[in-house]
Amino acid sequence: MIANYVNEQHDSWDQFLREFAYSIRTAVNEATGKTPAELFLGITLITPFQKLVMVSDGTEFAVGDIERLFEEARRNTETKHENWKKYYNRRRRDVQIKVNDWVLVATHHLSSATRKVVAKFKPKFEGPYRVLDVKNNNVVIWKAGKRLTINVDQVRIYRRRKCDETEIGTGSSDNGSLRDESRGFDRVQRRSNDS
Repeated sequence: MIANYVNEQHDSWDQFLREFAYSIRTAVNEATGKTPAELFLGITLITPFQKLVMVSDGTEFAVGDIERLFEEARRNTETKHENWKKYYNRRRRDVQIKVNDWVLVATHHLSSATRKVVAKFKPKFEGPYRVLDVKNNNVVIWKAGKRLTINVDQVRIYRRRKCDETEIGTGSSDNGSLRDESRGFDRVQRRSNDS
């Protein structure tokens, strides 16, 4: 809001602080259905346009009704939260990842004009990687010779397709074995158990 009122030198933003404060105090909150002025000052502020139209002073003190206002705001907030929760969780699926499952890991590429890389065109996931351990909301995988702990929000269960067998280079489609990056981990684990 302030950015709309500043000039080129960005030195006039403080001239409009009263207007900004007034607009914030009179804006109806979506969750509570009330303005901050109603909840904290106990009055309904009138706008400059209402001053021109109304003959009476129009200020209503709600000191006696402040508890009613708070209760109404709480009810409105709870109702809005239930609505938002319904939409927020609409596409949420509980995924049960187990040890030895294959997962894809989300990638986070950055665009770079100098290297001519567009992040939007890069793959969103890489893998597959075998899950070595599951701890609460985290999975442990073996990637590039290291154990990595990754949150389940950053992984997706890998579903093998016919074209993946040729990409991975398994050679045979009847045994269904994937290239196992965790073999190095198994060797390291055996050496540590022997000693």
